[in-house]
Amino acid sequence: MLESHLMGFLVLLSFLPTSSTIGIFNSINDLKKIPFGQSVPTHSLALLHWFANTIELSNNRLELTFEPDHRDYGAHHYGNFQGFLNRLPYGQRYFTLGNINPNINNQRIPLPSYFTDNDLFGYEELNRARIIFTLSSQNTIGQVYITQHYQTNQDQGTVYDPEHTYRITIDLLRELRVFSFDRREQSELSEIRSYFGSSIGNSELHSIINTWYQLACVGLLLFIVINERNLPCRPYRAGIQSSHDRVQEYLAGLPGHWTDNVQARATLQRSVYNPHIYNNYWQPPHYQAHEQYPPVFLLLAFLAVILIIAIAVYYTNYTKYVHKFRY
Repeated sequence: MLESHLMGFLVLLSFLPTSSTIGIFNSINDLKKIPFGQSVPTHSLALLHWFANTIELSNNRLELTFEPDHRDYGAHHYGNFQGFLNRLPYGQRYFTLGNINPNINNQRIPLPSYFTDNDLFGYEELNRARIIFTLSSQNTIGQVYITQHYQTNQDQGTVYDPEHTYRITIDLLRELRVFSFDRREQSELSEIRSYFGSSIGNSELHSIINTWYQLACVGLLLFIVINERNLPCRPYRAGIQSSHDRVQEYLAGLPGHWTDNVQARATLQRSVYNPHIYNNYWQPPHYQAHEQYPPVFLLLAFLAVILIIAIAVYYTNYTKYVHKFRY
């Protein structure tokens, strides 16, 4: 009996998600593979968008703009006690954020109130979406994940769901910054629609603006990722920089007497929104999620599982053989 339980445990262990089996997502196209609004809450996508547009992205470095040790936005240290993420080197820590209950975390800075608006997200179970990120001693972000708590009826407590944990690359964060909060006019949203090859019509776009108001960029992102999950984005347009990133990058290279003038800065910022004045198109490297782990590693993992099962069966038979001749 003990041996059969051992073998069952080993087989079950071999199917548990690990850091090497977590999907890696590089683009909006990859995001469309996640079942948002089904087994993954829509809040996860909105939380990821907020995170991408809250942190700083400069020279391929991600830097925080808040203090997780002070529990800003409900952030706190995450110990990775479940073990489904990589062990971090010395000097790095995991943090998690996304708790929208201010009474629990005593948050100095709470998350935006729109995360609790049922009219925007529907009546899905709240407060399940989370972001996990690694932070170095230099306040630099390394890895970013979206994850979630199990549903209440699953009786799993407060642990995270490894099956619905996804790693987010800097390329995807850069694409999400295109949907910046300052782009809320219909002309600006139409540009985003064109950049990502969306088929949304003008009437639907106008409806998003009327529903989401100043958060129309969030509504458009949800439409492109969820409603158009079967329509791939155009790869040559999906990597356009956000307006904020392009303004900062462009102004940094200008003489001081240009950028000190408020009217000059406003003129330059308007030009950023016009793709015909400056070349807004650029194409970061895109990798398919399945290319991160070649088939040879999957084969080795499969052989390891077979070897574990074979050892367990051999041990069981050997124990029965010894028991038979002992008595």
